[in-house]
Parts: sequence; structure tokens; C-alpha cells
Amino acid sequence: MDKCRSTRNHHRISFDARVYPLLAIKKAAYRFLKSFDAEITQDGEAWVCTLRFTQAADVAAIQQAERDFRAEVLDQDLRASVARETEPVRNAVLALAFSRTGLQGSE
Repeated sequence: MDKCRSTRNHHRISFDARVYPLLAIKKAAYRFLKSFDAEITQDGEAWVCTLRFTQAADVAAIQQAERDFRAEVLDQDLRASVARETEPVRNAVLALAFSRTGLQGSE
């Protein structure tokens, strides 16, 4: 299970680095900049995110922020997986679309 530690202004969340790529965590952190900023460090095989709230947050708000952040990390990871898996199809569709535009000149 992931470890968590909190104060009223900071909340630490860890993610297994073997499961979650750093880019997914960074993208999730960027999405929540209006609510909190995130410092991301590595501790062994875990990414540790320290969420820093601009104002003291109560327990319910911290728990909700963690749930939202975890959901966004998962969403970003799945988006990257879908993009990788569908890249050949997207490239084929684009190639077909551009091949019929007449933009390529005959040489």
C-alpha cells in the first residue's frame, strides 16, 4: 500500500515507481497547481509527492485532494498507454488522409 503522511499545510503521497511513470505524476501535479503545488522526489522505488496547500486544510479536504490527485495520476498514465497503443493506427489514418490531398507533388 502507498504511504501517506500529513500536516495541515503538507501531505505526502507515494507511488510505486515500477507502476507509475514520472511524467504521469508531473502532468497530474500541473493540473492541480491552483489547489496545491507538488514537490516530487524519488525514494528507492517510490515517487514521493509532497502536496503543499496555500492555506491550512482540514482532514476531509486533504483526503479529497489525495483521491483527486491519485485519480488524475492514473488518468494520465492511461492516456499515455492509449496514445502508445493507438499510434500506428493514428499514423496510418493521417498518412491516408494526407495522401489524398494532392499536397504531395509528382516528381
